[in-house]
Amino acid sequence: MSLVSLREHAKPLDVRTFVVGLAAWAVSASFTFRFVILSSFDLVFGDRGDGRLNVYFHEHLFNALRGRAEFLSPPFFYPQKNVLGFSDAVLLDVPPYAALRMIGLDPFLSFQILAIALSLCCFLASLIICKRYLRLRSAIAICASALITFPNNLIFGTNGAAHLQFFSIYYVPGIALLALWGIEDFPRVTRWSLPRVAVAAALFALLFATGFYVAWLFSLTAIIALCVVGIILRGDLIVMAREYRKPATKIVIAATLGFVVGLIPLALIYAPVWAILSGRTFREYIFFAPFLKDVIDVGGWNMVWGWLVERLLGDGGPERTLAVTPGMTAIFLILAYRLRKDANDPNNRPWQPVFFVACAIVWSFSWLVTARIGTFSLFWLPYHFVPGAAAIRAGGRIQLLVNLWVVAGLAVMLQYWIDTAPRARLRPRILLSSAILIFCLIVQINLQPINRLSRSSEFAWLSVVPKPPSECRAFLVDIPVQPANYLDENDAMWISWQTGLPTLNGSSGWDPPGWHLDDPKADYFNAARQWIAETGLKQQICVYDRSARSWSKFQ
Repeated sequence: MSLVSLREHAKPLDVRTFVVGLAAWAVSASFTFRFVILSSFDLVFGDRGDGRLNVYFHEHLFNALRGRAEFLSPPFFYPQKNVLGFSDAVLLDVPPYAALRMIGLDPFLSFQILAIALSLCCFLASLIICKRYLRLRSAIAICASALITFPNNLIFGTNGAAHLQFFSIYYVPGIALLALWGIEDFPRVTRWSLPRVAVAAALFALLFATGFYVAWLFSLTAIIALCVVGIILRGDLIVMAREYRKPATKIVIAATLGFVVGLIPLALIYAPVWAILSGRTFREYIFFAPFLKDVIDVGGWNMVWGWLVERLLGDGGPERTLAVTPGMTAIFLILAYRLRKDANDPNNRPWQPVFFVACAIVWSFSWLVTARIGTFSLFWLPYHFVPGAAAIRAGGRIQLLVNLWVVAGLAVMLQYWIDTAPRARLRPRILLSSAILIFCLIVQINLQPINRLSRSSEFAWLSVVPKPPSECRAFLVDIPVQPANYLDENDAMWISWQTGLPTLNGSSGWDPPGWHLDDPKADYFNAARQWIAETGLKQQICVYDRSARSWSKFQ
């Protein structure tokens, strides 16, 4: 069978679309980051818990690049080694973050500028894919790019829930674009095809060591989509595999080699952690798993659906308030159902119906696999049989990735619906498609106020921390009210950054075995003494009193 290459199929991105797209990104970004901009970049995304923690990890890796810190062992949970793997390692963020730090920006501003810059990269990569490879009209391509870059659930997750690691989603369209660029001449393999594919695979592997949830859950959605396409096109794919076996083998080998190389940092970072930790329990997964009713939970701050969600569901918590907006999803599923017949006709089967049917099943299976029914979830299967699944605590985060598939499927479907319209229905379909896209953009508007993580406030309290006594080799912070909480632990980590002194305190996705300083059932200072005894720590430990701004020896 004759195969048309992606290059022959592709459409160029014209200057007008690019300029209008930039303007659309600027408007969307200005609204999304409005509190940051209006505060003259004093307020930034995140909070004093997870927000500060995420920036701290970026700063640690920047210091490691400069030879001022041990790469795998940030100076918390002291003297435990290899604690970088207790959380996301943010590797892909390091080069741009380091560049921003090198030009004099502080840690919080560097991360905020990085997030805004990544949103631009995500928007442009999405626009190129939509225009060049999906062959969408400019208006549809621009709207789809905005829906991918600034969806309600991502804004809630990064601003409301302060999970700044979710910004790693912005790498996915860029990696996909590089992969498409690598195979666009297939079945012809050019001298640049294999390097591009290998680099894309390596970057995707590095995404696991940047935002593990994003990479792992996107892989799950991609596997679902590929299985659907494989079932629908099984006959054609068998013929193609036979006819184009040699070029396909070269592509697969290049991708495999790139992926394996990209996994090396992941192994170095997380192998020591898996050696001492067995993973999360399935009971922990069930505790955070979404219910089927959460299919409409977009949070109370959504401009269109918030009032309804609050009345029907109340506060579902940050791990369940991540659904793709229900209005957009309903429109997508209804149109996909009505147009699905074109995907089942073996004599006339365009690629578009196959694509949006696969996207619809990704949405359906994402809920079927991750949702909790009573005390059980089908996630039990990947949890026990798929590598890396035992590290997943909150399966509902998959909706952040499902949004990409819903938007792409909807955009392709609207373009296909317009292209197949009889002449008399062409204009009405264009107008209705425009109304649908405008509606989908409106339902993404999230009015969540910023969490008030203030750069000036953070550096104000850090600036008055006095230099520790020379005999101090590590420290604890005081705990005014028992038990210690994550804010106390985060304070200690940033005091460590300020003073250069390691801390026994710490906060991360995991705790080292035997560390119980934040255990509500344990006395804080007794837990510290137990940790010192278990680790054999002989150095002088000091206590920093934050209210008195004074240091004392820990007895």
